[in-house]
Amino acid sequence: MQKTRQYQYLLKPDLKQKEEIVQLFGATRFVYNRFLDDRNSGKLKSALAKEVVADYLRRYPFLNHVNSSALIHTIFQAQDQIRSLKRYRRRSDSCCSFTVGNLIRKPIRILDDHRILIPDLGPVEMIYHRPIPTDGEIKKATVIRRADGKYYVSVTVTTKTVSRRRDLDPAKSIGIDYSSTYFYVDDKGDRIRMPHFYKEKESAIAALDQMMSQCIKGSNNYYKLKTKRAEIFAGIKNRRKDFLHKLSTQLAEAYDVVCIEDIDMKEISQNPHLGKRTYDNAFGEFTEMLKYKLEERGKILLKAERSFPSSKICSKCGSINRKMTIEDRVWKCPDCGTVHDRDVNAAINIKNRCLMIYFGRRAFGSGLS
Repeated sequence: MQKTRQYQYLLKPDLKQKEEIVQLFGATRFVYNRFLDDRNSGKLKSALAKEVVADYLRRYPFLNHVNSSALIHTIFQAQDQIRSLKRYRRRSDSCCSFTVGNLIRKPIRILDDHRILIPDLGPVEMIYHRPIPTDGEIKKATVIRRADGKYYVSVTVTTKTVSRRRDLDPAKSIGIDYSSTYFYVDDKGDRIRMPHFYKEKESAIAALDQMMSQCIKGSNNYYKLKTKRAEIFAGIKNRRKDFLHKLSTQLAEAYDVVCIEDIDMKEISQNPHLGKRTYDNAFGEFTEMLKYKLEERGKILLKAERSFPSSKICSKCGSINRKMTIEDRVWKCPDCGTVHDRDVNAAINIKNRCLMIYFGRRAFGSGLS
């Protein structure tokens, strides 16, 4: 069985390489838009990407100066967009990326701890902060220029995987309840507070927006402010991802089973009071990270169904408090008299529910409540 992963690195191309990259951006954008136009007008002679590119190379001689593999991958991307979306758009100047395949004649290789060989660009300086597995096979590489002007390469690698599924210990499990106020609350009562990275920079972004509104669109000052704004957003994204990766790795190392609630983050984000905070938390991205990191270690992520009333069930006696409202953060069970913290109680119920469904009643033989 093969596993596909992507490894992204910061590139530091020289001036000549930047010019070649920009040329490839323009060529792939032209081919992408030309393909959409020809398809919509019925001028396509073939649906095969190689034949389409061969036709374009004859019709537009300037395309012969760029990597044909990048043009073929561009056709693949356009076809994927057409298949997956009912509406698709032409690429604009702001779309800056191209993909090249790892071919025998033009290979993609990691040369050393600070250089990567990219077809037609040659050795390019990069920050090799995360090594690719020795048994990994590079399939393709995508060069990207972000809005802040920095260049990145995303290397797609396939490795052979051996099933690492092992006997899971339900005692090494944790229940997690999503919290808009914090980030999540677990069944032990620990509250993980996530820094609100966007909120910290919101005033700076607003100030730049105001300054940009006073500039002539397209002027040098406008683009300077636009780049500075993009740098702030890139910093927010990088800091958020760093936090999520570290936290998800910590959980994946410590527990065999992680139990969460299957919540609709998009629906929560529609709340006018929680929208910004929900997008800033990126809890959905966190669960995706957690899932693949647990699977790599032979562990598992379990989800309680959305209809499960985790907050209203007493984790001690199992009765349901139907009179509880969203404002009740602490409540007393009307049947057994236990006083509950709403979030901690929900996390306990989520864990119990997931363990019961996955393991059955034997999960509670070790004294789990």
